[in-house]
Amino acid sequence: MPLPTKRRLSTDARREQLLAAGARLLAERPYDEVSIEEIAAAAAVSKGLLYHYFPTKVDFLVAAIERGQDELAELTAPDPSLPPAAQLGASLDRFLDFVEEHEAAYSSIFRSRGGGDAEIQAALESGRRQRMDAVIESLADWEPAPTGLERTPALETAVQGWFFFVEGAVLRWLEERDLARADLRELLGQALIGSLQAAAAGSPRAAGV
Repeated sequence: MPLPTKRRLSTDARREQLLAAGARLLAERPYDEVSIEEIAAAAAVSKGLLYHYFPTKVDFLVAAIERGQDELAELTAPDPSLPPAAQLGASLDRFLDFVEEHEAAYSSIFRSRGGGDAEIQAALESGRRQRMDAVIESLADWEPAPTGLERTPALETAVQGWFFFVEGAVLRWLEERDLARADLRELLGQALIGSLQAAAAGSPRAAGV
């Protein structure tokens, strides 16, 4: 009777296996402390195979960041089953769940702003743009948002500025833990409302906000 052969993974499946193994390590330690050798060992593959899929550590980190950004975008997408006013709080809760699960990676990557590497910074900016688009698209049905908001440079600037505020506030919270998570969530939500009101203030259609 012939011995069963080991099933070979497809290219996409192998990449996902390697990224999942790396994500587990990055969730526990800063990315600059995790070596390619450790990632390969965690995935139970040779270092050579890892380099076959990711020629450099930066290539791996960019792919891992993009994977995390996609996961975060999916997690924080507005839940249409909830009333519009409750969607922001639910999205922020899922965001904070993600941050706490990946605390080491979040703190390391966002505190260093990608460590000055252009590819990592581009991946982070792409994720912000993806989430910014999702927030702006959801505004039409979101009751706390000021009326009359249209997609303008002022609105995009306000929402992007809010994302940087969120990153800074969450980094401080992870470091200090001197604010209850529920209070942090409320602060982040109110900051978004304030940013939207500021963007709408110059619009005649938003008079009275």
